[in-house]
Amino acid sequence: MRPQGKSVFRVVLTALGLVVVTPVLSIPMLVSALFFKPGKFAFFIMRTWSRIISALMGLRFSVYGTENIEPETSYIVTPNHQGIADIHAMASALPIPFRWVLKKELLKIPIFGWALWSTGPIAIDRSNTASSIETLKREKDEKLKDGWSVLIYPEGTRTPDGNLLEFKKGAFMMAVQSGIPILPVVCNGAFKILPKKSIAFRRGHVTLTICPPIPTKGLSEKDVPELMSKTRQAILTELRTDYDPFC
Repeated sequence: MRPQGKSVFRVVLTALGLVVVTPVLSIPMLVSALFFKPGKFAFFIMRTWSRIISALMGLRFSVYGTENIEPETSYIVTPNHQGIADIHAMASALPIPFRWVLKKELLKIPIFGWALWSTGPIAIDRSNTASSIETLKREKDEKLKDGWSVLIYPEGTRTPDGNLLEFKKGAFMMAVQSGIPILPVVCNGAFKILPKKSIAFRRGHVTLTICPPIPTKGLSEKDVPELMSKTRQAILTELRTDYDPFC
């Protein structure tokens, strides 16, 4: 039986949109990557792609706390990870330029992965914690130049039930090694719209709340546990597991 309120038509429409829009927008991204370093053009195309797919899915976004962002400042952005819909929320609505930290397997996907590569992400081996931290340490300076931020999900994977999972150290090691502030971002609604291990979704309203940044300048690796705790508490303060995105 089809889940109540979930539209087969919208799922099919979104799938067709992915098939058509992805290669069309990937071409200029890949061409630009041949001549220029990944930058604002590729980010603009990625954002355009995400907004088109979000519109086909029937997603709407609201962003709160933009006053907590300092223009031209780099951040280690640490959102909670509720599902595919929150990826679109970040790509479509987060008002700062950023590079993804993602699992390296995504870059192997034909067309989509190649286009993703052109945005200049940090690709890590999620099965090897030591290797992941070393990659973040090696690439942090290049990826955080010129006002760019880095977005890394501290849970490492999508929540299976809407609650916040335990954090991994990578984002926080990167923050103390670079002195770049942590920017917690809280997503509400994405889990109910499209849960993990599901392809059926409902149109809905996702909210992003940008919390005050957490300074890391002068901190060292011994401060990582406390930094993780502060970030977790900031996210939990704004997390609403009872939020209804369908109202």
